[in-house]
Amino acid sequence: MGPSLVIERFEFQRGGVWYARYFKGLVTFLVGHSKAGKSTAVEALLYPLGLTTATVMPEVRSCQYLRLVFRVAGVRWQATRSGSDPRARVSLKNLDDPRAIEHSLAVTSSKATEMTAGAFVQDLLGLSAAVRGTSRAGLDEFYTTVMALRQNTIASEFLGGGKDASRVLALEVVLGLWNEELAGLEKNASETESRFRAAQSALRQFKKLRDTGALADPDSVRAECEQKQHEHQAAAGRWQKAAGALTAAVGEHGRLVALHKAADQQRRKAARQAEVVQGKLSRVMADQARTEGELAALLNPAAQDCSHCGQVLPERAPGLCPQCGLVHPGGQDRRERQIATARARSERLARKVKALQGDMTTVAQEAETAAADALAARDDYDRDHVASARTLAQSAEKEAHGLSRDVAQLKRRLQDADYISAQETAVAAAKEAMEQAQAARDAVKSAQEVRRKEVTGRWSQFFLERLRQINPAVEAASTDPLDFTTRVKEHGDVDKTFADSSVGGSPRAATNVALLLALRDLGRVDPLARVPPLLIIDSPLAGLGATGLDQDTSLRLIDTLISIADDPSADGYACQVIAATNDPLPRPYPGVREIHINDEHRFFDHAPVHAG
Repeated sequence: MGPSLVIERFEFQRGGVWYARYFKGLVTFLVGHSKAGKSTAVEALLYPLGLTTATVMPEVRSCQYLRLVFRVAGVRWQATRSGSDPRARVSLKNLDDPRAIEHSLAVTSSKATEMTAGAFVQDLLGLSAAVRGTSRAGLDEFYTTVMALRQNTIASEFLGGGKDASRVLALEVVLGLWNEELAGLEKNASETESRFRAAQSALRQFKKLRDTGALADPDSVRAECEQKQHEHQAAAGRWQKAAGALTAAVGEHGRLVALHKAADQQRRKAARQAEVVQGKLSRVMADQARTEGELAALLNPAAQDCSHCGQVLPERAPGLCPQCGLVHPGGQDRRERQIATARARSERLARKVKALQGDMTTVAQEAETAAADALAARDDYDRDHVASARTLAQSAEKEAHGLSRDVAQLKRRLQDADYISAQETAVAAAKEAMEQAQAARDAVKSAQEVRRKEVTGRWSQFFLERLRQINPAVEAASTDPLDFTTRVKEHGDVDKTFADSSVGGSPRAATNVALLLALRDLGRVDPLARVPPLLIIDSPLAGLGATGLDQDTSLRLIDTLISIADDPSADGYACQVIAATNDPLPRPYPGVREIHINDEHRFFDHAPVHAG
């Protein structure tokens, strides 16, 4: 049996005031006519724990907060949740440990690592979080499968309805049949089987293509592919050779470009030098012109004027002073010396002009010629060698790339053509992996099935006993080991599944109640079972106020519910039963409390104020 779960009180806040409903004792009946609000109370009871399947009634939405005070294995807990906002976080607090922190947990979470309020409570109850495929066993699944029977499903749906896979998974956890290792092996076996079937399907499709001629012959494609590969290798060799020749030509062209750059730089340098020489030449020619002018003045002296009166002096005989007419000592020699000096300087400057003109012409012409020759050599080599080498290399590259594409295409065609043999190998490998996975699963499953049959066999025995308590006409009852469905046989009738029983009648309600009671009986004798002792039943006793068979059945059901609550659990706390019925109990029962609900005494509207 799982740890005891006992509800002490249900609190709610309206208009800033706290109200409470107390659940003293282990058996409580909510008694009231149809539409009195019993189902609203039942739906709201475990809502604070973080359930997402609980219906949010208008009475619940009108509350600021709802709170549940409960005990798990004797430890008192308090769960608080917003009534108006079902998505708000849930607060869970250990009331017996003043040092314990208060947990604020989300109702739902998209993060795998974040614990929700339901998962926290589920962990308190010792129920494993099991997942199989798209089915999972969370607090909602345990609530709807093994903890509560609702009014809209108790007489129509097997154990509250829902998805069969989720119900089976939740019951496996409760019965101690959930094996995480086996779940992993089953998942692996399922995945390997899916891969095997997918490989088989692909093989069948390619065989159809082969039969219709859509796939080429592998041998012819292979021969063509080998021929293209040889051609591609030859073309690649030619491309490599042409690329080498182009590289050498580009290198030589680069050398000629460098020579032309050097010659052009020398030409520009010579031009700058010629400009310097031109400047010198201009200065020397100016000096020469001045010198020649002085020489001409000496050779052809102009008529002179008198330095005193300014009149023109008369011509004098050679050797006489032009002004005074007296003999001028050394005058003729001095003039001759000046003429000789001027003539010598003029000749020297003429030679210098000639030399500078020669230097300027030679340097400029040589540099210009060298630059032109370098440019012509570069252009001639580019035209005669580089261009042709580039054309050959590009042609060889294009041919090699084209053959490479052909080879790749042929390889793909060859893969398609060889796919059947390759896929047959893949199918064989997938089949071997599937068989190994199935063998590993079956080895664990066979041992698990023995335990499963033993557990369901004992459960069936308790089921028959509990069902006979409610309906003595039952002759046989059993629970299926695989999906936990039931078969019930009454005297003089054939055995029937739950679906074959009367529609919306007491046989279905009795089956659901008896099966859950038997589950708790099993939990007390099987140490591996983790059955939550709390049991909530909404309106199972519709015929309590009637007479005859319906009343007898309802009375027996009351006795059965009270008996399960009298049996203590392993931790010393008995199973708590909270049920709803339309009619009052026919007589007082020791330890059984009734909460009457009617138009003048509503569950929410007329609850006692909680003193705190």
